[in-house]
Amino acid sequence: MIATNLTHLLITAGGTVEPLDDVRFIGNRSSGQLGCLLAQTAAAQSYEVTLLLGPNTVNPPCHPRLNTIPFSSTRDLSAKLKELWPSHALLIMAAAVADFTPKGGHTNGKIRRGNSLTIEMAPTDDIVADLASTKRTDQRIIGFALEEPDELHTAAISKLQRKKLDAIVANPLVTMESQTITATVFCKDGRELSPHPQLQKSHFAKWLIEHLNEILSTT
Repeated sequence: MIATNLTHLLITAGGTVEPLDDVRFIGNRSSGQLGCLLAQTAAAQSYEVTLLLGPNTVNPPCHPRLNTIPFSSTRDLSAKLKELWPSHALLIMAAAVADFTPKGGHTNGKIRRGNSLTIEMAPTDDIVADLASTKRTDQRIIGFALEEPDELHTAAISKLQRKKLDAIVANPLVTMESQTITATVFCKDGRELSPHPQLQKSHFAKWLIEHLNEILSTT
């Protein structure tokens, strides 16, 4: 049977940036391409979509059912998700969220060049786990796991269970540098779903959106 009535989707894409000073930041190489493709595809398939999009990413084409909202840091993304999550049925958490941020916040002005620089880092909040712990019975969350190939299966299952997600998309690190993706979707009831390997990301996005009810169904 269908797990929930999906109509309003909340999708995150791109990477967070953690400011060091007024001009520098710590970030990652996430392009946001896959998350944007998921949002475009979902809007084209009649879902109402809110896309939270990180900096240094390309905006998807305009669509009447797609609302794009920018975010910057992990704290900013967390605040926007907490505001928007109650009005959405499904969160697809494709953004690459920083695990650490400069302790005490960023330095005002510009850090000057010197012989060396030590930056103390503090862990960021686990955004998706926090949202999962408060979700309603009609809400679902799909997360992502990006790991080395030999660690991917174990890490994905652990993340799925630890964060109390409804499903997780597991894909290897090379996905970040590629136009294709080889992924496995692990469902919380133990099922594993896999499209053909080495799909173009646009084709994978179409497959994932078309299989949402199957992914989120219960046995």
